[in-house]
Amino acid sequence: MKDKLSQGREFLLDGIESGRFPAGSKLPGARDLAAELHISFLVAQHVVSSLEQDGVIECVSRRGAYVRHGWENRLIRNHLVIFQPFREWIPGMLGFLAEELPELRFSRGFRRGMFELRTTFELQEHRDDYMDLSRFLPECIHDEGRFFSRPFRGFSEPDGRLFGIPFIFSPRVIFFNRGMLAAHHLPAPRKNWTWEEFIGLIRTLRRHYPAERVFTYFDRPYFWMNFIFRAGGKLIDRLPDGSTRVCIDSPETIRGMALLRELCTTVYGFVSRGAEVECPFHNGDIALAMADRELYSVIHHSGFDDWGTVPLPEIPGGRNVTTQATDLICVRRECADNALAGKYIRFLLGERMQQYIGQRRYGIPILKQAAQASIDSEDPRDLLFLNEMNTMSAEYNVDSPPLTEIIYGGVSDIIHSDRPLEPAAAELASALRTILKVRDEIRRKKN
Repeated sequence: MKDKLSQGREFLLDGIESGRFPAGSKLPGARDLAAELHISFLVAQHVVSSLEQDGVIECVSRRGAYVRHGWENRLIRNHLVIFQPFREWIPGMLGFLAEELPELRFSRGFRRGMFELRTTFELQEHRDDYMDLSRFLPECIHDEGRFFSRPFRGFSEPDGRLFGIPFIFSPRVIFFNRGMLAAHHLPAPRKNWTWEEFIGLIRTLRRHYPAERVFTYFDRPYFWMNFIFRAGGKLIDRLPDGSTRVCIDSPETIRGMALLRELCTTVYGFVSRGAEVECPFHNGDIALAMADRELYSVIHHSGFDDWGTVPLPEIPGGRNVTTQATDLICVRRECADNALAGKYIRFLLGERMQQYIGQRRYGIPILKQAAQASIDSEDPRDLLFLNEMNTMSAEYNVDSPPLTEIIYGGVSDIIHSDRPLEPAAAELASALRTILKVRDEIRRKKN
């Protein structure tokens, strides 16, 4: 049961997040607030002053309290923020949260929280904003053998600092629409199919369907990094000594970018940045889609069943690697409550929450027992996700927000242009090496 102060804060915060009290609007006075919530006038005053201290509202002498512009950027000490706050499993989680961790408030309107769930790419890009969670592992994971270890790779620094703990994870596979293929007497993709077979299938489908119904191409790192990985390439490599090696102009990476250009051209007829909408595969409207197990969950609840899964196509001379999709437990550096941080981690890694997320088939739970109960052993389409676990890599190799913007923006521009690949990659790689050299020199001087 929340105390009166917390109830008052939640009333105002809920109103601000819902738009009932928009930015710049005047809030109810302390007397009105006290009457509406059946709390004392003194408590109502504390509610207002606490939100003023948090920077969410502004009190103007003799005029009242107003919602600050930019309130959504404030960092509140007990807020839990999830990168997609309207997932279908959220209501069930909130019920558990109210029972086990009432100290936390789930926020749908604030952009940051002291406690968060973030994606692989987003967390790696901002890794320096988050607390080292390695200190919590002994108390939160008593038996490491009960949890998958591979998904943790990519979220620790050379010095052992762990900036994120996997909550769920998944490799990426190709989903295919059996009906759309059969309608044109096309065989279903098979395990160990090649890049040439993949492109050939897309080329044939394009003779019968518009681009948006053949294969959804996304101009997102988590999408095109798969093909660079599978060609044997990478963008940058974070070395054990903390230094960074640029790989954008390596032959393997250039080869991956060339394949991506071929894919874009085959789907759209020209080099395009692709779709900007969520894949509609679960409606039965698209022939091929690359996705993680979250799409399996969506399809499972949609009623569409005429589909299959297959690994990503093999690229001769490349590697059998897919980008790992991960939802990660993380805590902001500003958090001063280690006890609450530990409770938050234990809550999400606990058997109750892990079993629940497994039942919803949202990704693969990090707890092995929950994962085994989640996967449908009678459905080879679902079993494929377990079989592909050993191909996952979370080494997106992002370094910092400024560097990430340059790397991913630059690579995306190269892929989706008609510039010759080798000189374009060499130009970007040279610029990055210069930036890294200057940055490392500045760091050495500071130390």
